[in-house]
Amino acid sequence: MTLTKDKLWLMDGLVVVENGATLTIEPGTTVAGYDGTGAQTSYMIVDAGAKIIADGTAAAPITFTSTKVAIDGEAPAVGQWGGLVIIGNAGNPQVKPYEANPDFVAGDTDPADNSGILRHVKVLNSGITMEVDKEINGLSFVGVGSGTVVEDIIVDLSDDDGIELWGGTVDLTNVTITRCTDDYFDVDDGFSGTVRNLNITTTTGNAAVEMSGATHATFDGFNIVQNGSAKEGGIYFKGDGIGGYFRNGTVTDNVDDTYGAIYSKSADGVSDTVDAANTSFENVEIYGTSTGARFTGTSAQILENKFTTGAGNSY
Repeated sequence: MTLTKDKLWLMDGLVVVENGATLTIEPGTTVAGYDGTGAQTSYMIVDAGAKIIADGTAAAPITFTSTKVAIDGEAPAVGQWGGLVIIGNAGNPQVKPYEANPDFVAGDTDPADNSGILRHVKVLNSGITMEVDKEINGLSFVGVGSGTVVEDIIVDLSDDDGIELWGGTVDLTNVTITRCTDDYFDVDDGFSGTVRNLNITTTTGNAAVEMSGATHATFDGFNIVQNGSAKEGGIYFKGDGIGGYFRNGTVTDNVDDTYGAIYSKSADGVSDTVDAANTSFENVEIYGTSTGARFTGTSAQILENKFTTGAGNSY
């Protein structure tokens, strides 16, 4: 099926692109979801074995938004529809069924799995809580493979995380996230892709980047500006066995709190359990108006040592 730019396409409830099907969306197309919660939530799932070809351009991006904005003329706000979810076949034993709808389960057979193309795509005014601790984010990836193209993505006003990835090997390039109520970019369950040119400005919510579940992602080129945060800091090492490779980036910490630019908390809240062997910083600068410590939490000293011994870092 192809969604053409000459029409406004509406989502009413759950829309699934099923295994074996391909949904193509023309550049310049707008897809709008009705508001609602629970079984009435409007959101799209591209299931494992299916593809979405949303290949927009800079001049004609593809926009996912709400009917409240696109039809009713209301002001953009978080939580006006669900979000976009991609399920792939590049999972691992850590990856569980999709948390907001466990009927959808990632495969684990193909790290190079191809779920299609998301390029020059905007996801706006999204995020719905289905149950406690089971939220639909703006853009979610569950076990998505490296054959998938994800480039030039904007997520704004999500009533949970802007982007969350559970496992998978997909790379993301040129990502901008603003105005979320929880984490802005959240990687879990052994996500091992590379994120290039990640731009985050926090004004509300929690961590700019959160990592959990034996995850060792690579961030090459990033600009995090922390202007507002309830907790968890700029980059959050959450739980045990968390690592990450950070290159060519900045963290501007303008929030005076106890979390700082780099925050860590082990499962027991006491032990130092960061995966130092799989953590590195290179050409990273930390600065900002905050007068608090730059490194905080249970693994603060080890992470600060990794930072100060890395090449080209300063704070």
